[in-house]
Parts: sequence; C-alpha cells; structure tokens
Amino acid sequence: MSPVRPEDRLIERRSLKIGVIASAVMAIAGIGVHVISGSYALLLDGLYSAVMVGSGLVAARISRNVVRPPDRAYPYGYDGQEALYVLFRSLVLIGVLSFAAISAFSTVVEYANGRAVMPVRLGPVALYSLAMVVICWGLAWRHQHDWVVTGRHSQILLTEAKAARVDGLISGLTGLALLGTPLLKGTMLAVLIPIMDSLLVLLVSVVVLREPLEGFLTALGQAAGVSAESDLIRSTRLALEDLLAGLSCWLLDLTVYEVGRTAFVVVYLNPNQPMDGAAIDLIRDRIQERCRDLLARPVRTEVILTATPPFTSGNAS
Repeated sequence: MSPVRPEDRLIERRSLKIGVIASAVMAIAGIGVHVISGSYALLLDGLYSAVMVGSGLVAARISRNVVRPPDRAYPYGYDGQEALYVLFRSLVLIGVLSFAAISAFSTVVEYANGRAVMPVRLGPVALYSLAMVVICWGLAWRHQHDWVVTGRHSQILLTEAKAARVDGLISGLTGLALLGTPLLKGTMLAVLIPIMDSLLVLLVSVVVLREPLEGFLTALGQAAGVSAESDLIRSTRLALEDLLAGLSCWLLDLTVYEVGRTAFVVVYLNPNQPMDGAAIDLIRDRIQERCRDLLARPVRTEVILTATPPFTSGNAS
C-alpha cells in the first residue's frame, strides 16, 4: 500500500473536526428556527445537519483506522470501514428524507380534506438561510480543498464536501421559497400558501434523495466486492503487461476492485521459469509501484502464481 503522509492524516482529521462543529451549529440553529417559525422544511434542514454531526464523528474515527496496516484482527486492512461509513451514512439520510417526505405528503392530503394548517412565521427565515448558506459553502470549500491537498484519496472528505454543498442548497432554496410565498397572494396559486412548507419538504426530499442513494449503491458494491469499471481494469492490464514482459512471467488475468480510497489489485501470473520467494516479492513490489503510479491512490497488491486462468472466458475481468 502506498504510504500516507502523517500531515495528510492530520489535515483530514482537522477538516472533519471543523465539519462536526459547523454541523452542530447548523443543527441547533435549524431546530431552533423551526420552533420559532413552525417550518418543517427548516426542521428537515436542521435534521440533515444533525446527521452530518453524527457522520462526522464516525468519520473521524474511521479516518484514523483506514491508514493502519493489516494485522491479525483485520488481515486485509481497515479500508472496508470507509465503504461501510458511506453505506450506513447514506442509509440514515435515506431514512430521514423518506420520513420527512411521508409526513409532508400526509399534511398535504389532510389540507386537501379540509384540515387547517398553521402558517409559517417568516421573521427569522432570511437571516437563518443566509447564515446557513455561508457556513455550508465555506465548509464544502474546506473539505474539497483538503481532499485535493491530501491527494484526492479520501472518500470521507469527498462525501462530506458533497453533503455540505447539498445542505447549503437546501437552506438557500428553502429560505427563498418561504420568503417568496407571500407573493402568491392574489394569484391562482394562493391556495397553496398554507401548504407551501410541506410542498418544499416534499421537493427537497425527492431532489436530495439522489445523493445518498448514489452513495449507498456505490458503497454497497464496494462492500460486496464488485469489480472496478472495465476501463480501469483495461488500463491496468496494459500497464502490467508492459511491465511483466521483461520479468519472465505471463499475465493470465487480474482483478481490480475499490474499497473506499484504496484499490486492491490481484494479479494471476504463470512464470516461465522457477522462482523463489525473493523473486516473487520483487515482482509484487514492481507491480504495486506501477499500479500506484497509474491509479494515483493507495494500492494493495497480491500476486498468485498459477498455470490455470482463474476465470472462464465469460466471467473474466
């Protein structure tokens, strides 16, 4: 595995710590403004930030673990924890957004059946929305910047940067929509004013649901051991065929799969002459170095000597 610089780990942990503090402030603000205004759209915004607080705390722990070398407890390393983090964080967000959407839909149905709906008090909405947008986009910039500085490897930082941008988008659009609701008076849409808050919750839930769904499916595939994209496998094969041409080995096949920030490369070789352990170690080191340069990320490699291709032609990578 490629070495991770200590300063990169420090940058990642510091970025996550800032994220937890900022998300905690936004969660408290969102819930507080909900109490004052009665807006469930702003409550959803606060709950989204609360999820970011919890995920940030878990992410900080995982950030310390994923760089640890394999040991007897985790013989294949701690990299899978990063994929599990994305997986369960996405599940929590899917649950929060689904519950909010169902509740909002129920309110719309009840209003259609003649039930009165309490109006939203707009007093604190403008200041809240502006403050949340500034905090969210500042946080997204910080996570994105630190992700780039640390080599674009951290799936955790990338996920948190996307979440901060989404949170800022929720806050900004929700605030604008709520503040613009009085403009509907005297129009054909005036009937929607009492349920505009619920309609916003429905809209935000549906739009934002895409991000955790995509993260869930990606992490689920990684946790299940799904192979990397065919283009990545093809470029890796070409690079290794060129390397192995002068090492007295035939490349029978290879597999590449990604777990969090780490790529696992398993190479199946058929040597055309006897080899001892030292020679195999040398080949493994050369393969790992080439893959690390090609993939630009932490890499774990394994070399398996065999005379038989591991996959049938229909299932080959």
